[in-house]
Amino acid sequence: MLEIELKARVEDSSTVKKLLGAFMSYQGPIEKNDEYWSLPIVTSFIPTVGFHLRLRIEPDQATVTFKEKTYTDNIEVNKEVEFGILDANAFRKFLDKMSAKLMYRKRKSGSAWRDESGAIAELVMVEGLGEYLEVETLCEEDAAVDVEAIKRNLLKIIERCGLAVSSIEPRPYSQLLGMPRY
Repeated sequence: MLEIELKARVEDSSTVKKLLGAFMSYQGPIEKNDEYWSLPIVTSFIPTVGFHLRLRIEPDQATVTFKEKTYTDNIEVNKEVEFGILDANAFRKFLDKMSAKLMYRKRKSGSAWRDESGAIAELVMVEGLGEYLEVETLCEEDAAVDVEAIKRNLLKIIERCGLAVSSIEPRPYSQLLGMPRY
């Protein structure tokens, strides 16, 4: 799966919400509790930095995600693998047996919208950081995917919500929360 996303700081969420409602379909409330884990990897006598994954707990599901992140022009383009799990506590015990370490937690709540192109917008409060508008498009990895067109569409959504391009936050939440880069 290919995930193309960006986020922008929001000063006036009621205006952004009103503008989103004018051109996107409301999808409902969201609540995401994320845990970021690091697994040590040893493939020879020299241990590497490690393998990182996210365990996301939402009211109706638990999902594990790992990504290969890249950034271009403040926009993330990630190769992503994601799968659901039935029991988050059992998965945490599995991680413990694998000598994984919990790096940090992140909590987001807010609401989601979707447009006719399949782009998703989430207006979220990130605990400890403030409000953001996150916009993303998910698609299959394919040579025919026009990443530049998707980036332009995401930027257009930000602008249609009354946000300046200068409000785009290029740093990942982990850095904003004071976590070391991995």
